Amino acid sequence: MSAKSCFFVRSFACVSFLAFAIPATTGLAACGSSNSGSGMTKGGGAQGSAAQDAMQTVGSTASSDTTDATDDGASYESVTCDDSAEGVAWCDSDTEIVFCSGGSFYSLDCTSISGDFCGNDGTTIDCYADSDF
Repeated sequence: MSAKSCFFVRSFACVSFLAFAIPATTGLAACGSSNSGSGMTKGGGAQGSAAQDAMQTVGSTASSDTTDATDDGASYESVTCDDSAEGVAWCDSDTEIVFCSGGSFYSLDCTSISGDFCGNDGTTIDCYADSDF
């Protein structure tokens, strides 16, 4: 192999390595909005009755802020907030969480309580700050 060919092959190998190594070492995700360390994602997760089937529950930050939330009544997206749905939650958008508490569904804009987004770790749905992510 000529010297130019060897240089090209080595250069290509180094650039290829850096394309994968830099995101891995800086904590950047290759794609998506996932925090690989915690398994948390912005938004996402199941919604409505699928959230109930997935046993997604509201976290303590959102559930303690019902005074800042909107009371949407006993039903939301075809789910009734009763004993069987108590605590069920989902991200209605990247910033809004919906959860069942005490017979009513509440929708809470996470930005209204110093949060930045609605996040989910697969089972717990809550409001988080960017610094948590």
